[in-house]
Amino acid sequence: MAGARMSAVGAAWRGTWARMGRTKHLATDVMQTPLNRCLSTLDITLLGIGHMVGAGIYVLTGTVAKDAAGPAIVLSFFLAGFASLLSALCYAEFGARVPKAGSAYVYTYVTIGEFWAFVIGWNIVLEHMIGAASVARAWSGYVDSLCNGAISNRTAELVGGLPSGILADYPDFLAFAVTIVYCALLTMGVKGSSYFNSIFTVINLFVITFVILAGLTYADFSNWSTGGGFAPYGTSGIVAGAATCFYAFVGFDSIATAGEEARDPAKSIPRATVVSMLVVTVGYVMVAATLTLMVPYYTLNPAAAIPDAFAAHNATWAKWVVSVGALSGMTTTLFGSLFTLPRCIYAMAADGLVFSWLARISDKTKVPTLTLLLCGFFSALIALVFDIEKLVEFMSIGTLMAYTIVSASVIILRYQPASRCNIKSPTHIATTPTPASPTSTPFTDDPTKDGDEGGELRRWCGWVSILTRGREDGKAVMWAVVAFTLSSTFFLIALQYSFPSPTQPYPVALAILFAVVALVGLVMSVVVIGAHKQNQLELSFRVPFVPVLPLVSIFFNVALLLHLHPMTWLRFIIWMAIGLLVYFFYGQYHSREGEPVSSYSTLLSDSTPASAGVGGAGGGGVLGSVQQTLSSVTAKIASSAAAAAATADRHRKDNDQRPIVEEEEEDEEDEDEEEERRDKVKRRDL
Repeated sequence: MAGARMSAVGAAWRGTWARMGRTKHLATDVMQTPLNRCLSTLDITLLGIGHMVGAGIYVLTGTVAKDAAGPAIVLSFFLAGFASLLSALCYAEFGARVPKAGSAYVYTYVTIGEFWAFVIGWNIVLEHMIGAASVARAWSGYVDSLCNGAISNRTAELVGGLPSGILADYPDFLAFAVTIVYCALLTMGVKGSSYFNSIFTVINLFVITFVILAGLTYADFSNWSTGGGFAPYGTSGIVAGAATCFYAFVGFDSIATAGEEARDPAKSIPRATVVSMLVVTVGYVMVAATLTLMVPYYTLNPAAAIPDAFAAHNATWAKWVVSVGALSGMTTTLFGSLFTLPRCIYAMAADGLVFSWLARISDKTKVPTLTLLLCGFFSALIALVFDIEKLVEFMSIGTLMAYTIVSASVIILRYQPASRCNIKSPTHIATTPTPASPTSTPFTDDPTKDGDEGGELRRWCGWVSILTRGREDGKAVMWAVVAFTLSSTFFLIALQYSFPSPTQPYPVALAILFAVVALVGLVMSVVVIGAHKQNQLELSFRVPFVPVLPLVSIFFNVALLLHLHPMTWLRFIIWMAIGLLVYFFYGQYHSREGEPVSSYSTLLSDSTPASAGVGGAGGGGVLGSVQQTLSSVTAKIASSAAAAAATADRHRKDNDQRPIVEEEEEDEEDEDEEEERRDKVKRRDL
């Protein structure tokens, strides 16, 4: 009895593990979509810029400069921008391959598997929901500061405060209202929303240019040497500031999310990604430098750093110009978050990992209206009761995890055999092998061997098979990427404890030993990846210097993740626990990838209502397994019957045709015999 129970548990676990690892298979025509493909490259570029340049440049700059990095915030923004650019290049390649909504969620689904795709999708939902709430809170705070605190004071008088330590000081009804209004505007359609976004983005860019040019006229380089110097908080302050500054760059994935609404995604997504990242990074670095040169960093007001810096030089008139740009930037950032959030949920719902009714598209506006309104309400609710400081860092953790997995996915796809590559490109053309150039390096392709399609060991790297243990092509690289990520984590943790302070004496020797072991793991992972060949698929955009750039991106992202506050990790664990319940009790059994491809399964999925008893459409739990088994058996029976019918039909046709041929041959023989008989009669008569 116990043995049977253990066998059942083992079978259930193997089934769960198989479902967790299944990948998404895209339709033959990836350009087909129920959404409206109407966005140009300029529309998408302004969408990305508008999403990134908002509350970060007007609110976050003063906070990080005063409390985390000092004038070295310039380096914090540069590091965050550089790490984001590496991830953005990986997003750009995927955007060229897969012009679908869902961004990193879809990229992970087609590359690594369903479970990690759900994890990333669940984190993207968190990222943009909190992003929208934090920007709405910043928008409200900026309006309140223009009114000299009249809104917040009146609200506190009428309603009272909220529990301190967990929630904000008072409920922000203005933030709630502005989120609902902007969400309602997005329901009018993607093209109208893009016009609205483009206008406010252009206004914001003009104001940023004004801040840089006008602010530099008050620059004083002595401000970078007072109060502890250029980096008063040291290297750790710069890195911690960079981790927080990631909040400013989270918007570029909205470009990838717009892939299903772009007219020419294979070209528009890579171009818009690179251009918007360069523009935003330069803008942030220049504004941070201007601000810390105008006034000493320790005198900054985090709530209104830029207007107060101008006021310190008696340029109070600049406050109104900056306020216009701030409100415009926050508007576009809020639009970007509310634009991306429902499309990610739509992609997950269309795949069956969350409730399928969230994938409904409006016939009139071609947007997921119901999902958009629902996302707007929950974002508004978060903005109502939470403070911006408690939201910003919580959002960064999901962003960094998504960036890490997308960078890893690029490497995995590049070293996947071309014949097994799930995603190629809408304009994919297989390249033909060309002779290797004299300048080939161990990390470049050597397609001299006929039949190479990627994932094979190079000729001179046969010894690496000792490490890979004969794994099939592409699998060894995938595990090497996993090993690189884990080794990076252990190395950075050990490195952090290798330099003790007088107040915190750590066991240095042990930390150094762990660092050396982790470093060996890093090197071996890179060697295993470099020993394999990349596939020769031609794409409209390819990340340069693979695998070096994606590996550097992974290393940077892991470093920034480790500098987040422990409470951020605790909140993240709670959020993920909720998500895992959703996946294991609903998503796994309703996934479209788990449905057998047959007419019977299609009939079931179309006709069974979502609320039909236990399990619903597609079946959950035991009923879901029974339905899948019945569908599979029926599909096999149907295919066998169809094959038998086709064979019988072919034989029938052959049998029907054979008498006709024989009769024709018999008629010809009779005519020949008659002709011979007539000839004999004629000869006899003669």
